[in-house]
Amino acid sequence: MKIKKRYLIFFAVLLLLVYFDPLSTGYSLTEESAIRNSFPNQGGEIVFEKKIDNNKVVVWDTGPESYVKLLRKELGIFYRVHAANAVSGITSDNKMKFTVDATLKDDIYYDTVFAAEILDKKIVKVIVSNNGINNINDINLTLREVEEKSTVYIEMDVINGYAAHYSYLHNSDVGGFLFRGLNSEGKVISIQ
Repeated sequence: MKIKKRYLIFFAVLLLLVYFDPLSTGYSLTEESAIRNSFPNQGGEIVFEKKIDNNKVVVWDTGPESYVKLLRKELGIFYRVHAANAVSGITSDNKMKFTVDATLKDDIYYDTVFAAEILDKKIVKVIVSNNGINNINDINLTLREVEEKSTVYIEMDVINGYAAHYSYLHNSDVGGFLFRGLNSEGKVISIQ
C-alpha cells in the first residue's frame, strides 16, 4: 500500500509542476501549450501540421516570423517540443524561405526537421535533397538525377503556404541540403 501511495504522490507533484511551470520542465498537458510555451515563447497560430510516426511537425506563425517545431507525446500524457527553428533562410530569388534543424538523437542519428514557407504561389511542392551543387551544371539536373545522386530525397506538398517534414537521419546524411520549389507542371522554379 505504501508503494501505491508514493507513486500517487510522485505523479501528483509531477502533474502540478507541469501544469504550473511548463517553461522549466518543457512538458505540457496539451499540444497547444507545449507549442506556445516553447521557443520563441510567443503567441501565434498553427498554420501547418503533419504527423509522422510518433512525431508531429508543426509550423507556428507568430506574425513577424514562422517557426517549425517537432512535437512528441511522452509518458502517455505529456507533450514536449524537441526542436524549434525559425523559417528564415531565403532563396536568392525571394520565392521561398526555408530551414533545417538537425538535433543529435543518439551517437549516430539526428532528428531532422525541414520546413519551407512559400512566397510564390506558383510553388506547389518542395523537394529537399542532399546532393549539393558541385558545379554550375548541377543546377540543371533532372529530378531523377537529383534523386540518384542523393542519399536524402524528400518530397513535401505545400499546404497553407508551408511545407514541412521530419526524418530520422544517419549522421553521414545530414548536411548539404538543397530546397527546390516546383510548380504544378513539376518544373523547378526556385532553388537554394
